[in-house]
Amino acid sequence: MATDLRAQQHEGVEQWGMDIVDGVKQPDIQPSSISLQRGARVENSTMIPSTPRRTWLFLGISCLLYFAPDLLLPAAWSHTTRYAILSAAYQGALVLLGFGFGPALCRALLVSEISEGPPRSAVDRALARLRDNARPLPPVVVAEHAAPFVLTAGLLPKRCQVFVSSALADRLSTTGLGFLLARAAVHASPRQRLAALLPILAFTVLVPDPKGLATWFALGGFLLFWLLLHWFFELDADRQAARMLGAGAGDGLREALAATASPVAWLSPGPPLNWRLRVVRGQVSSHPG
Repeated sequence: MATDLRAQQHEGVEQWGMDIVDGVKQPDIQPSSISLQRGARVENSTMIPSTPRRTWLFLGISCLLYFAPDLLLPAAWSHTTRYAILSAAYQGALVLLGFGFGPALCRALLVSEISEGPPRSAVDRALARLRDNARPLPPVVVAEHAAPFVLTAGLLPKRCQVFVSSALADRLSTTGLGFLLARAAVHASPRQRLAALLPILAFTVLVPDPKGLATWFALGGFLLFWLLLHWFFELDADRQAARMLGAGAGDGLREALAATASPVAWLSPGPPLNWRLRVVRGQVSSHPG
């Protein structure tokens, strides 16, 4: 009779998503959620979308390539005009190669790519909502990571790829995720690629090393010009993403901002949030469809 009573208790508790182990109620946790929790703990300890070994290897190779001319060539050559021109051309080529091989580098740094499951399904649903637009959508890679991020990598628009974290796909609804994916698709356009490339290229090739007060003023003016240019193109990306998404773009932006909120968000060089919301609301009101 005690066995029957215990079986009835066990059955009743199972209906509430609980289990009994040695007379103690335990939550009904799926193995997948256990693995996600373990993965979140590991990733939160690194806070980078890759392993520390891959990250340090990438940084080391990048620094070695960047400073290779100074390390390998005689110091007397650095004072010649030809060396300055060739060094600027070499560094500019590195920037172009970095953009061109951006998708391959991101894939090499990824720990795990999700090809099926809830995050991938959420991304596919958001993309299905955007496919009615004339703008082509770049391939989207879902990376398993606990930190929310989305980025567009590549130089040529047809070669660009979008990388989105599983945490961001899990946190957002179809509207919020669709807005971020629409912005990522806009960032794959030719003028957005140029807006991302040219300031870095100019900063690397044209801006000299700050050796005097005049050079520091020139550097500050360049950074101010870059910031205004960056704001213009980011607001334009919000406007075009709102046009792609249509109704609900304002809610999608608010949801995306809430999901990607960070204590150090004030360090971001993005435009003011009120400006972004105003641009999205204006686009939706002028094109409500």
